Amino acid sequence: MNLQKRECPIKMRLVPYGGGWTDVYADFGDGELYFIISHCVGDDFDTLMSALYHLYPNQTDYDHAEELVEYKTGICELVDDGYIVKEIIDDPREHEMPYVSRDIPWKAEFDWDEEGAGSHWLIERIPDVNKEFTIKISIDINRADSKHYEYELSYSDMCYAVAEACTKALKKHGVLGYYHSIYHPDMNIRYLLFLKSIALNNSEAIELTYYDEKGHGETTDFQKEVELLLFDM
Repeated sequence: MNLQKRECPIKMRLVPYGGGWTDVYADFGDGELYFIISHCVGDDFDTLMSALYHLYPNQTDYDHAEELVEYKTGICELVDDGYIVKEIIDDPREHEMPYVSRDIPWKAEFDWDEEGAGSHWLIERIPDVNKEFTIKISIDINRADSKHYEYELSYSDMCYAVAEACTKALKKHGVLGYYHSIYHPDMNIRYLLFLKSIALNNSEAIELTYYDEKGHGETTDFQKEVELLLFDM
C-alpha cells in the first residue's frame, strides 16, 4: 500500500497509566487541553473513536450508534440502479409515505468522568452525505473552574490526531498491555482501521469482498490491515 504521512494541525496524546486511568492531551490549535478518563465511571476513549466512526455519512455499521449519535432522515430516490439521498428532514412524519430512507449522522455527545470532575463533549456536523466535511467540537471542562471551548476542525484531521494517538499508545503498551492498563474492553481495532484509512486517504485495508463474490463470507485483506495498524503517523 502507498501510505504516506502528512502534516496535521491537530495533536493528541493518549497516555494509559494503569489502574483504570488514562490521560489525554489535545492541542486543537490554540494550546494543549488536558483530560483524565476514569474507565470505571462514564465514557472511555473508545467513545471518541466511535463518535468519529459513526459520524461518517456512509457508515453501514451502526454497532450501538443509537446510544451515542443523533441522526436525521435522508429521503432517497431511485437513480439508475441505486438510491441516492435527495432530501434531509428532521422528522420522517413530515414526508408522505411511501419512501425509502437512510439515517444521516448529525451529532454525538459523551462525557469523560474524572471522579469528582470531568468534561462534556459535543461533536456536530452538517447532516449531509459529503465525505469531506468540517466538525464543530464543543467541550465543557468542569473542575474547580468551569471552562468552555469551541473548535471547527477538518474531520480527516481529527481522525489523524486520534489515530496517531492510538497507534503510539498500542506500540508502547501492546494490545494486552493497553487493556490491562485501563481495565476496560480492548481498544476497538475496527474503529482504528477506519479512522486511520480516512486520515491517510487510503481505503485499501478496509475494502470488503462480499459473500456473493466469493461464496464464503465477507473478507478484507489481513496483511493490509496489519500494515495500516503498524504504520507510524
